Amino acid sequence: MKKFSLGDVVNSDKGRRGIVRAIFRSREGQQLYAIEKDGAMDFVEEARLSPAPRIELAA
Repeated sequence: MKKFSLGDVVNSDKGRRGIVRAIFRSREGQQLYAIEKDGAMDFVEEARLSPAPRIELAA
């Protein structure tokens, strides 16, 4: 089962924040995510991602 959904904001283990743009499985069966950061795509294993904290904006 997928831990994240399309459009979720996530942090990678490298400290980078990005948006989930695609979810797929590798040939070995690992869950991989395509993460967009500043227009560039990075392909990351599910175990290396964590949910980004939500930031509340003042009204």
